Amino acid sequence: MARALLVVLALSGAIWTAAPRAQTPPEDFRPLAVEVEAFIDYMARQHGFEPRALRQLFAQLKPNNGVQRAIAAPSTARPWHEFRPLFVDRARVDNGVKFWDTYAEPLARASEQFEVPQAVIVSIIGIETRYGRMTGNFSVLDALHTLAFKSQGRPEFFRQELEQFLLLAREQNWDPLKVKGSYAGAMGLPQFMPSSYRRYAIDFDGDGAIDLWTNPSDVIGSVASYLRQFGWKNGEPVVAPALVDGDPEALLALGLAPSFTVEQWRMRGVDTKAEVGQTLPAALFRLDLANGGQQFMLGFDNFRTILQYNRSRHYAMAVYELANEIERARQQSKTVVVGLP
Repeated sequence: MARALLVVLALSGAIWTAAPRAQTPPEDFRPLAVEVEAFIDYMARQHGFEPRALRQLFAQLKPNNGVQRAIAAPSTARPWHEFRPLFVDRARVDNGVKFWDTYAEPLARASEQFEVPQAVIVSIIGIETRYGRMTGNFSVLDALHTLAFKSQGRPEFFRQELEQFLLLAREQNWDPLKVKGSYAGAMGLPQFMPSSYRRYAIDFDGDGAIDLWTNPSDVIGSVASYLRQFGWKNGEPVVAPALVDGDPEALLALGLAPSFTVEQWRMRGVDTKAEVGQTLPAALFRLDLANGGQQFMLGFDNFRTILQYNRSRHYAMAVYELANEIERARQQSKTVVVGLP
């Protein structure tokens, strides 16, 4: 009797010892953060995603420290005199001319259809990815997951982009774990965020697919379409140098949305020598030059349109200046070729 009892106790001990290993939860049942579970529930209710599949997906993700470091110190935070040489450089100008010459047909067609200058389209692609040379090595899913649930800056915005990315991956039949992009989740040659990809990317060559990674025609058409949708006004200026009489701080505090006409700015001590319409709405902003210098600028509606691509005034100015440099270099190259004997 005693021997039988010992055998039972021994078996019982073996069961309890082995239990933790036998009951280790699979990946898709490991507890996720409350806000992630709420997001999964929302995606299931709103878009018909299978909750278990999303849990399996999110269980594989961890906070990306590289994403958090990059978002905390963007290049656009640099002063203008440091930012400009990084993005308006000789290589971008020369490669911009080559890109323009190579894809002259879709650029001309996009410019005519959407009424956006070819130089501006080329410039944005150059600023964003050096014409496709640098499209980003971050996992888009990792980046958006980190910024949506593990970062303090604009989590609601990035949750919306995560939602749009999962929808886009389902529509395009992508493996969401394999898509690469920027630390903020932007994708392809034009660095479209997922919501922009779904809303503004177009099949510009008519092949039945939208490809912003390897199809320059789709990239060109999509950038032009985006700018047009956000209000590009063909023939109107982008910026003009300004002279400020008096303390500019209160005027600068009005922000980058055009708030007064050129004439109204003049009444407030802000003038420009550029030949621009007096009734054009404009915003006042400042660029920090080397050695403590300052340059004041008036930004018009087209400047605000570029800001819809990236909210930094430095970014918008770089697009404008690179476009001018590319157009000038291309005209010079044509003049040299024509002048040859």
